[in-house]
Amino acid sequence: MNPPDTVGDIGSDHYIQMVNATVVSIYDKTDASLISRFDLTTLGGCSTGNGDPIVLYDHLADRWLLSEFGPGNSLCVFISQTPDPTGAYFSYQFSTPGFPDYPKYGVWPDAYYVTTNESSPSNYALDRDEMLLGNPATSQRFTAPPLSGFGFQALTPADLDGPPPPAGSPNYFMRHRDTEAHGPAGFPTEDFLEIWGFSVDWANPGNSSFTQVANISVSEFDSDICGFFAFNGIPMPGVPKCSGSSLDPLREVVMFRLQYRNFGSHEALVGNLVTDVTGNDDAGVRWFELRKVGAGAWGLHQEGTYAPDGDGRWMGAIAMDGSGNIALGYNVSGSATFPSLRYTGRLATDPLGTMPQGEYNIVAGSGVNGSNRYGDYSAMSVDPEDDCTFWFTGEYNPTSQWSTRIAAFRFDACGGPFHLEPEPPELDVCVPDDAVYDIRVLLDQPGFSDPVDLDAVGEPAGTTVNFSLDNLPPPFTSTLTIGNTGAASAGSYSVAVVGMAPTTTHTTTIGLR
Repeated sequence: MNPPDTVGDIGSDHYIQMVNATVVSIYDKTDASLISRFDLTTLGGCSTGNGDPIVLYDHLADRWLLSEFGPGNSLCVFISQTPDPTGAYFSYQFSTPGFPDYPKYGVWPDAYYVTTNESSPSNYALDRDEMLLGNPATSQRFTAPPLSGFGFQALTPADLDGPPPPAGSPNYFMRHRDTEAHGPAGFPTEDFLEIWGFSVDWANPGNSSFTQVANISVSEFDSDICGFFAFNGIPMPGVPKCSGSSLDPLREVVMFRLQYRNFGSHEALVGNLVTDVTGNDDAGVRWFELRKVGAGAWGLHQEGTYAPDGDGRWMGAIAMDGSGNIALGYNVSGSATFPSLRYTGRLATDPLGTMPQGEYNIVAGSGVNGSNRYGDYSAMSVDPEDDCTFWFTGEYNPTSQWSTRIAAFRFDACGGPFHLEPEPPELDVCVPDDAVYDIRVLLDQPGFSDPVDLDAVGEPAGTTVNFSLDNLPPPFTSTLTIGNTGAASAGSYSVAVVGMAPTTTHTTTIGLR
């Protein structure tokens, strides 16, 4: 099926890739061996094999989410019953009022959030707590006002990596607004990123809300790549740009994933979209990092456009590791370059707005794609175990028939010069007993002597947090006590322990039940 809608995610022990329509491949991440490959329809339930797959690893629960179109107007969602993705799944079908085209998902503590391209841009919350238990689950839906100028449009939900967001945070949804395409007039040198907040209340749905929380000015970008509607644009050898066989630039959305991180000192969103870099239908990747400090508003921290030569670059996927370094994977194609996969990146210490770490080939293409439809999306994720290793998957062309590739890489600057190890990693506590952990702050880089400030994020509401030792150079061991447990609601919690030094941050997660 064209395009393959290549997607994947990394968990504690496995990497799962999915392609249309709808093949699931499960790999052992330690040696890249294929453990299992099956069609999603074999899981039963509402699976149809109609495609638009999504796979996400829910690191807060150590579970897997697999999804595709359901029958009629619906979404089919599977949740693994255990951390083992080769085991059994709970099956859910969520009806939608229109065909839920191009669904994209994000993991958040209070829901699985979904966006679709319907008659109006549609945004859903799925009851994550009930789905993890295999209980009947409901959904809630809001729409955003359509933009003029595009026939296809959808928002993109934030997907969580690392520590959970501050308690009560909405999930963030984003779309871009090219004022030349969508208005309003009068902004010739700037365009906008719209952020919407989805706050869900499962007990009282009338209290749920979906509201625009920011309209962030960014440097001018150009969505007009061979027009605003064409499924053509990117050239290939022997196939001129904008011709009927040139490749779909997918100009309409902020590309999957819109990654969210909570660093304690600030929250961050990183994303990307395609833009015409010359005004002559030449595609490059516009990327951005937004930040929010405390109760302040979201604002632009940095942005850049990656287009180092005349080849088209598009179909990007971007992510930030636990140390604040950013990797960007994408397709590249041109008059002398077959559709290929590459990546670039930046360190947290690099000058803002730059991707100066070089461009690297993942796999070079050697054939012209047999269809103008291409990619639809790719995926960049970060290993939850080391919070450093990037895993990227996308489409390329060894022949006229597409193929896919999975790549893993990391920056040497990630991790170290220290790391955190909790003992025990999780606890079962009977109220009103305290939950007590030893947090070992271990030295990885000789000579590092900066103090490490410890903090906890995501503790149950009403509890207290205390570290016996803090703000010392490693190595040292601090006793973390979570007290006043009688004030907490019964349940399972993932608490992030964050170690912050002046130039680097490391995070680990502890469990509390």
